[in-house]
Amino acid sequence: MHAVIFVHSPLPALKEVALAIFQTLRLDIFEERESFNYPPESRYFIAYAANASLKVCGSDDDRFHHPYWVILGPLVLDGSSQVSIPVDIPILAEALAARGLEIFVPSKGWSKFDWNGSGDTYGRLVG
Repeated sequence: MHAVIFVHSPLPALKEVALAIFQTLRLDIFEERESFNYPPESRYFIAYAANASLKVCGSDDDRFHHPYWVILGPLVLDGSSQVSIPVDIPILAEALAARGLEIFVPSKGWSKFDWNGSGDTYGRLVG
């Protein structure tokens, strides 16, 4: 399991966005990590659910007006929470949109150079 969704938030900082997302999903086991693989800030936040992991990082992709990525990943056994999260992407997107976030779920092939920009949007930011 590995899926990426894009997030636009009224919150101004990566840490605030990550905490809001984790709080929305009731995830209480998380940490901040450093990695040059996660530009532009060289850091990300990861939470550990009972059934998956969830990373939140900044986007360095200028094709979107969504400055954050949420990456749904596999279960991490050490230190996992007892809380499960939706692993069905539309259900996860709807849960985050209910928090007031704008979510864009790109169609398959979004990382390819010739991707057509299609996908589904959930929620709308006010203002």
